[in-house]
Amino acid sequence: MKIFGLPIVRYDECLASWLVRSASVIGEEDVLRFSQSLEDPDFDLNNEMVIDFLSRVGVDPESARRCFGAQTNWLFPWENRAAYCLLCMQEDVASGRSPYWRKSWCYLHCPICVKHRTLLVLADPNSIGLQKSWIVFVEECNDKYDRKTRNEVQWRQPGAPTKAVILALRVQGFLTAVHKAGFIKIRGMDRPVRGADILAVARLLLENFLFPRLRPPCGDGVARAMQSGFPRISGIRSIEHAKLLGCSDCNVYSRMTALILVGCVFKLFPASRFIDVRMSLGLHSDVYSGEAYDIARYGMRLSSRREIGYAMEILNALPEDLKIYLEDFINGLARSRPELLFG
Repeated sequence: MKIFGLPIVRYDECLASWLVRSASVIGEEDVLRFSQSLEDPDFDLNNEMVIDFLSRVGVDPESARRCFGAQTNWLFPWENRAAYCLLCMQEDVASGRSPYWRKSWCYLHCPICVKHRTLLVLADPNSIGLQKSWIVFVEECNDKYDRKTRNEVQWRQPGAPTKAVILALRVQGFLTAVHKAGFIKIRGMDRPVRGADILAVARLLLENFLFPRLRPPCGDGVARAMQSGFPRISGIRSIEHAKLLGCSDCNVYSRMTALILVGCVFKLFPASRFIDVRMSLGLHSDVYSGEAYDIARYGMRLSSRREIGYAMEILNALPEDLKIYLEDFINGLARSRPELLFG
């Protein structure tokens, strides 16, 4: 989108990123004051303050939502949007443009850059602010030449094997398509499935797989083994709260692992593809088969009546053909929790 006198909005650019690049025209103090007054400077496009501000710089509400709106509500909180693709930023600068922040980097189910087929880089959330595109780019450049400007984090993600990234990218593409479509065709099913049903099951899976560390016997979700030693989220009030916080952690390696497990449940690739990468994911032996039954029985953590009721509500509401498609997973869950009586 081109607005007279202001920088062109780049493909997939966040609102806050564009405003920072426009600050020299709009006014740095105005942009800073405006952004600091919002809980979410990237996507709060229904806020009257946002609508009024954009209208004053020549952007009507409909254009703003079409250009800057998120394609999903699976968003990280503003302060947790710290995963990015360094190669994308390098290309921005190499082409003579300022680096900018992509909307897709803010989505729970997108830990991989589709363009470069690489796992995103996780920045130190404490080192970034409104101008995070430039900050993380400069920190990467300084780090390359051993100039230590980056805040040291207590944990660094391991390098991701190419086969694991490609496998997770398959699932990422599937969930991205589901977010955009009302119905979607799944291989092995005769009729298209309602996107909302798939997303409900996928969200249930991600909440469990990304479960953050609590006191034993709860422990971490199966996708978070590679985060050993990473400082856990504090102030957890309940298991339900912990699951929500788990899905607010932008750690890319655990999200990649969780996507692969989601792909196993939905049969998005042959079992042999999972076997090729399982050793690199840090999974415990109970789910090494990659079978939906084992993933449900040993990888899901339904520890309270509320959690069990939530799972029952989601799975019982599924159409019969999708229940049959997910039968192995549902049976494994019922074996793990006998009180789960699915219709």
